[in-house]
Amino acid sequence: MILKEFSKYLQENKEKNSVELLNEWIIERLNRPSLDKVDNILKTELYYAKNKNNRTLIIAKSETGRTLINALYNFSLSFEQYKLAKFLHDKKPKNFNKDKNQ
Repeated sequence: MILKEFSKYLQENKEKNSVELLNEWIIERLNRPSLDKVDNILKTELYYAKNKNNRTLIIAKSETGRTLINALYNFSLSFEQYKLAKFLHDKKPKNFNKDKNQ
């Protein structure tokens, strides 16, 4: 359920880095009123802190929160690898060879 919502968010923002999108998505979901079970679970398991430089840190409140954030992080990394594989799929080896005469 949570991965499904996050994957929708990733699909809508393919051009951005997936790990950065994870951070944005969690903060966005934590800051808005709870609209569904996903929001409730995220608010129960996670919170975030912001420093003077506006950098954020997502913190798990419990062991299940750590499991959740690890699963989301791994999912975002796999999505990044999927984007790279999709990009490379249409390429041919000659696209990567440098001609020494050029």
